[in-house]
Amino acid sequence: MFDLSWMELLFVAVLALIVIGPKDLPALFRTGGKLMAKARRIYKDMLGSISQLEREVDMASGKTSQPDEQWRQWLPDEVRNLPADFTPGSMSAEQHAERRTQLDQARQQAMQSKEQQP
Repeated sequence: MFDLSWMELLFVAVLALIVIGPKDLPALFRTGGKLMAKARRIYKDMLGSISQLEREVDMASGKTSQPDEQWRQWLPDEVRNLPADFTPGSMSAEQHAERRTQLDQARQQAMQSKEQQP
């Protein structure tokens, strides 16, 4: 690591014991341990964020042969089955309301047809 021998480490430990004192040394080690744990957590979060960003860039650029599409199963049916030419923000509020009534009617018809089947 820093290429310190056992004698040098022992000297630093004795010096810390003299300067800091035996009473405050455990608190110093506890604080140092908490800082190290927090630094490790931040490092792992950063690595996770970078790997997620790499996956998103690969999916957006088309480098992955088969993107992970499991998240689509959690979308509502009306969002999952949008037409290919749909552009977000292109419909007015009235068109949204009309589309919602059409979807509700189609859903009711599908439920009625399921009830009629034995």
